[in-house]
Amino acid sequence: MNMKLVYSSSSIFPDAADPHSHSVTVLVNRVVPSTDSQSFMAELRHLLEEFDRFPGTAGSLVFQQSDGDTQVEFSIMQRFASEEDHQAWRASPDFDRWLREIVPQTPMPNHVRHYSGVESLFVSDRTAGAPPLWKMTVLLLIAAYPMTLASSHWIAPALSGLPMLLSTLIMSLCVVSAMTYVLVPLLTRIFRGWLESA
Repeated sequence: MNMKLVYSSSSIFPDAADPHSHSVTVLVNRVVPSTDSQSFMAELRHLLEEFDRFPGTAGSLVFQQSDGDTQVEFSIMQRFASEEDHQAWRASPDFDRWLREIVPQTPMPNHVRHYSGVESLFVSDRTAGAPPLWKMTVLLLIAAYPMTLASSHWIAPALSGLPMLLSTLIMSLCVVSAMTYVLVPLLTRIFRGWLESA
């Protein structure tokens, strides 16, 4: 089955999350008959345009893949700035309409998945979900190893004249920022084929 991106909001997911944020990504899977796919997508587009205007949301994406000629699966990704923003949306009238129009009457297993923390670093506009946890762990280890070497051999000696708490804070900021904004996005692009493989 070929997956294609069929909708993206004006606020597209960044490749790397802000290390100071607590963003939450929700993935909803919905399977509809092929004969209903166009009308479903039209209604979904309207609802997502309303969703993207809701305070605390940070973009939405829709992937589509066909299973022969009988049915179409939609993978709907929604990002929130925080869990509080996610819960505020769930308590809103907009969410009630979402439940009526989008959520199937008989949900399939794992039709809704919730990503937060480090998983959000690996969810982008090119994939409908995060890779397996063990693959994320391997990639984070590859990113952390050179930063650990650099901090031990160059950063720590350069900060040796500062108080321990201050030098540790500066070193942590350097490591976390480099991993979040440089190494993890770079490695995700380099190893994208491996991360997306079964």
